Amino acid sequence: MISDATEVAARVDMVQIFIFGMMAFWFIACNAVLVYFMLRYRRKGPDDKVANIKGNHMLEIVWTVIPCILVLIIFYYGVVVWKDLRVPPEGEPVYEISVTGQKWSWSFKYPNGATTGNELIVPVGTNIKLNMKSADVIHSFFIPEFRVKEDVVPSQYTYMWFNAKYAGEYNIFCTEYCGKDHSHMLGKVKVLDADNWENWEKTGLMLGEEILPPLENGEKLFVKRGCKGCHSIDGVKLVGPTMLDAYGRSAAFDDGQSYTIDDNYIVESIKYPERHIVAGYPRGQMPSFDGQLSDSELSDIITYIKSIKSE
Repeated sequence: MISDATEVAARVDMVQIFIFGMMAFWFIACNAVLVYFMLRYRRKGPDDKVANIKGNHMLEIVWTVIPCILVLIIFYYGVVVWKDLRVPPEGEPVYEISVTGQKWSWSFKYPNGATTGNELIVPVGTNIKLNMKSADVIHSFFIPEFRVKEDVVPSQYTYMWFNAKYAGEYNIFCTEYCGKDHSHMLGKVKVLDADNWENWEKTGLMLGEEILPPLENGEKLFVKRGCKGCHSIDGVKLVGPTMLDAYGRSAAFDDGQSYTIDDNYIVESIKYPERHIVAGYPRGQMPSFDGQLSDSELSDIITYIKSIKSE
């Protein structure tokens, strides 16, 4: 694992090391002086009189001015690095990607119209700007190896940027508690070299990657899009109804109507989940995936759901 996968990551580390180094130095120095004074000027007996120390203005000025100067140095250094974290380099091209956080997954939309779930695909050595929003509650987008983190909030756009130095895979975490499956809101950043990126932009596949059969791709999408966090495949009741033997079953809705679960119902539930809520389950739990999945991806998910049957 690369510890400083972006140029700014090393600078963030240097700020932390600088602060820690100064704290360690002054902690040791102050305690060393304290111990020395305790031993040097301790009372040696009952007849030993304590010196009448009235103070030293110069000493008081020194130990006030020096810490102030050090704090200002830390402040300046921190602000300079923070500005570089927030503002992409002026005059350089920036590749912008839209990010949506929702319980409990990430989705990414690219300038060419492609979308991915829980997997951010970017080219190496390129300034990447993420324009982020939340579909429900507050989340926080964190890539540890890049040293970038930003809250993702509803009704407001936030952003971050980075430039990955090395091709490879890096972890994405949500660092704001957002509900029951917060700890499962994970993702990956895949940084591609130039050839891989060109191939992915044209075909949606990386070099050497094969197109999966509908059933396998549907299962992969079911996991990557976070469906498994709310819909079990073994009959266990979670936030949403189980997918075990779901296809072809008649479901009763909270408005008293009923509907047979077929292809159209699955697509409608994925795109517009608030239209029909199965009785016994709360509203407002599932975000809309309208525009985030292609027709072929929806078809593959349906194929997978059809296959989830009890033996």
